[in-house]
Amino acid sequence: MSHKATNWLSTIPAAELGHSEFRILFHLCDCHNPSMGCFPSQEYLRATCGVSNGTLNNSLRSLEEKGLIRREKQIDPVTKRQLPTRYVLGFEMAGGGKSAASGGDGSAARTDRRKHQERAKPTPENGDGIQETRLQRAGDGAVSNPDHDPSPTETTTRLQPTGDITCKEPGNNHGAVHSGHSRTLFFTDDERFEAREIADHIGRGGGVRADAVPQRIRQCLVAEKMITGAQADALGIR
Repeated sequence: MSHKATNWLSTIPAAELGHSEFRILFHLCDCHNPSMGCFPSQEYLRATCGVSNGTLNNSLRSLEEKGLIRREKQIDPVTKRQLPTRYVLGFEMAGGGKSAASGGDGSAARTDRRKHQERAKPTPENGDGIQETRLQRAGDGAVSNPDHDPSPTETTTRLQPTGDITCKEPGNNHGAVHSGHSRTLFFTDDERFEAREIADHIGRGGGVRADAVPQRIRQCLVAEKMITGAQADALGIR
């Protein structure tokens, strides 16, 4: 382990690193050579740190996101075969990495990454980060278009007119149909049957109490001419 790597590791607050991240970063610093760099294999890191392959990769990715390391793939220029990955530690980076650039809190590294992400995003047309559409939603599902003319004024309306309007109330004509000034009564089969029964009783000389005969039956007796006018007058039916 080089003195520069040791001093740099000691400046990183413990709260900034997880348990696995610290162990991996410690062994990366231990493998660092001032003249050659840092080239440990993943097999070596898994064995010395006692972590799984997934934990190792996740921790390395997290250390990169925090600006503490940078991984650089190496290719043999002759054989074109991949060489061991080089791990560039924070103090070797431009600006001195996390401790030198941000005072140990990682804010500068995060700011640089945020600026890079903002530059990578396309600038919206309206300049406020929100892509406007020509059609804007208004109300419950209504669509308005501010660029077009408003809807024309309706010349007709479905509303009922106001004011004093005489309403025709339905009349209870008991089945009557009006035709000019005359009125024809219509009776049901049951009413006719009951009227015939009473007419037959009267024809046989029987007596009938007028107040005991329903009005419709009395009307049927007279209208259907089941009894004579004299009989109706005598019985008080008409």
